[in-house]
Amino acid sequence: MSCVRIRFLHTEAFRLSAIYVVIFAVSVMLLGGLVLIITERAFRDQAIQFSQGDIAAIQNGYDVEGMGEAIEVVQQLMAAPSTSDFFLLQKDGKPVAGNLPAMAPRTGVFQLVRNGHEILGVGKMLAPGVYAWSGSDFAHAQLVKREIVQTMVWLFAVALLLAVIGGALVSRSFLRRSDAMARACRAIMDGDLKARIPVRGTQDELDRLAGTINEMLDRIAALMENLHQVTNDIAHDLRTPVSQLRQGLERAKEGPGSEHAQALETAIGKTDAILALFAAMLRIAEIEGGKRRAAFATVSLAGLLHRMRDLFGPVADAAGHSLAIDLAQDAEVRGDPALLIQLLSNLIENAILHTPPGTHIVLALTVQEGRPALTVTDDGPGVPTDEHVKLFQRLYRREASRTRPGHGLGLSTAQAIAELHGAQIGVVPGAAGFAIRILFPAMRG
Repeated sequence: MSCVRIRFLHTEAFRLSAIYVVIFAVSVMLLGGLVLIITERAFRDQAIQFSQGDIAAIQNGYDVEGMGEAIEVVQQLMAAPSTSDFFLLQKDGKPVAGNLPAMAPRTGVFQLVRNGHEILGVGKMLAPGVYAWSGSDFAHAQLVKREIVQTMVWLFAVALLLAVIGGALVSRSFLRRSDAMARACRAIMDGDLKARIPVRGTQDELDRLAGTINEMLDRIAALMENLHQVTNDIAHDLRTPVSQLRQGLERAKEGPGSEHAQALETAIGKTDAILALFAAMLRIAEIEGGKRRAAFATVSLAGLLHRMRDLFGPVADAAGHSLAIDLAQDAEVRGDPALLIQLLSNLIENAILHTPPGTHIVLALTVQEGRPALTVTDDGPGVPTDEHVKLFQRLYRREASRTRPGHGLGLSTAQAIAELHGAQIGVVPGAAGFAIRILFPAMRG
């Protein structure tokens, strides 16, 4: 019969709790050993101090009034509760006072064993043939040491119990959250792209991880939605030119010489349009791949806007528009000059193509909280607010009939270039006409 594994025992949280318990146990043992050493040393020093004081008092009595006074001092010390436990005053090897039998005279600090008691004391020759000894029983020290050990054991047991309970609770909480993450991931694998990992709002590491995963899932869902939309748009955009290409080739096959040449020319034009569509999509993929970061250099945005005005000023005039620049100050960014020119070219071409004659187009450069911002604004009819997000979708075109030239990839390319430069691109809400702003990251000094 296989054992059922208790899951929380195999979690990282429980392992950490176990490590902390081991560290705590070692700390308690080291602390307990240190306390025992300090306690024993304190009792030893105290016993020696008491014995030395007692011997000094006996010596003083003997020196002042002789043996009778020395005996009286010993009796008084034995009656006092705060002095040593054992005394001996002997003369010529025979005890005359105290509670110990006669012993061979030894001077200094030493330890005796009497009736199972460890006694530490001090001996001294008061005079030739007169010997005094005073000492304390170490039973009190042993009792205190046992109490300290018992206290440490209880502390360790309680701490161990609390650590196990705490580790179990933390592990179960961790398991609940990890199970929620696993359920969300399984739901996404099963096709539910709207499933997300719950966030408690505690801002702990699991919350931050869940937030990061949710952002990744949002990105994946957006990419999947974009892929679905791109697939539909490609099928829609290619159906007509491919059908026309086939019809043209059939006419070329059956028609006379002049019609044959014209049909082939039309077929080549349709083929070029299809190739241009795929080339534009491949270019977006190349930009999103990040390979162009190797060509990054410091770019003056004011110089870039002057160049765009020189390039597109005549084009705008020919279409009946006006193109102006508005520079509050210069600013520099790190970027690929060619890609930045393409980004602005796409925005300017859209403004020229999709606005009526007489529209004023303005290229503006501002700095917002240390971040350079480029804005392309026109005073044309604008775009409904509910379409602002769709404008950046690949192959999205406001004109459903698709009679105007283009593939609906201009703003998608602009967005890819902006994201490559770490910039944010979007429609400026509430602007008169229509405006798109590119907000670059702050330039580091």
